[in-house]
Amino acid sequence: MKVKDVMRSDVMFVRPNWTVFDCAKIFEKNKISGAPVVENGKVIGIVSISDLIKFMGLKLMDADVLAEEPQGLSMLLLNLVKMGKDYVDFKKELERISKVSVREVMSKYVVSVPPSANIYEAAKIMEDNDVNRLPVIHNGKLIGILARQDLVKALLK
Repeated sequence: MKVKDVMRSDVMFVRPNWTVFDCAKIFEKNKISGAPVVENGKVIGIVSISDLIKFMGLKLMDADVLAEEPQGLSMLLLNLVKMGKDYVDFKKELERISKVSVREVMSKYVVSVPPSANIYEAAKIMEDNDVNRLPVIHNGKLIGILARQDLVKALLK
């Protein structure tokens, strides 16, 4: 079975100049945990909830919970409050975060796969590179995305 047979072609992507808040809203609205970052038609990075969490300086334990929950923005705000920040510090932190672009937090190392690769090759690439999703690129253009859950569904068939 080939990647093109199981990939999702309705790819949600983000732009590098969007803020981390814009990105988090897209993730929450579309119930996704990451997306390619596209500029001038090319994939220049990948951003995930984990990248947003790392940037915001939360504990790894909190990052695991948020990475599993697409509604992570609400949980993030709750965690910031729980961390004992008073209102003024909280407001300053939100203002600081609101100005940060996706480009500043994205992973610039992009591992991708061609649509002609078989799903076992794609699974190995994911495992070897410790990534949860692979942009599917053909002739330099993003044509799909392959997530771990897509592979699991394909293997169950």
